[in-house]
Amino acid sequence: MKKIILVLLAMLLLITIAGCTETIPEKQTTTPTNQSSETKTGNQTKQEAKKPEIFKIGDTVKMDKLNITVNGVRYSNGSDFLKPEDGKVYAIVDATIENIDSKAQTVSSMLMFKLADSDGYNYNSTIGDTKAQLDGEVGAGRKMRGEVAFEIPKDAKGLEFIFEPNAFGTGQAIFKLDK
Repeated sequence: MKKIILVLLAMLLLITIAGCTETIPEKQTTTPTNQSSETKTGNQTKQEAKKPEIFKIGDTVKMDKLNITVNGVRYSNGSDFLKPEDGKVYAIVDATIENIDSKAQTVSSMLMFKLADSDGYNYNSTIGDTKAQLDGEVGAGRKMRGEVAFEIPKDAKGLEFIFEPNAFGTGQAIFKLDK
């Protein structure tokens, strides 16, 4: 029982520390636009809500020590060995990760990637009909290209690929996949 309490306290501490940092995506190909504006009227300050910038396939976005480019998306009914449940398909996102740091970085598709649809449902990565996994260590100045599979309903629309380089979700790069 004491071990469980210690583990829970350690996890709570990590989440609290991670909540004190924020990663803001930077698009590499253009200069980011100002996402909020303030207007002062007398003693009142009005601030517009920040809307997340949505990127498109082919854009390169800098997050922490990594650049990510979504190269494309394809849909699959699976293979002889891996098939999605009835009424579902695999959405397979092809992406490239570039390590722009001087030290090796670890990429985990289970922790860093998810898919969302226009109804607000989120989908975690799964083992699917992919050409190459987007997992492992990326050396300093190196690139890794691979695919991440998500099992989604066949009628899912408004898909967005979400990249969170920090496992505690302190910043996201969102790519519109146009389905």
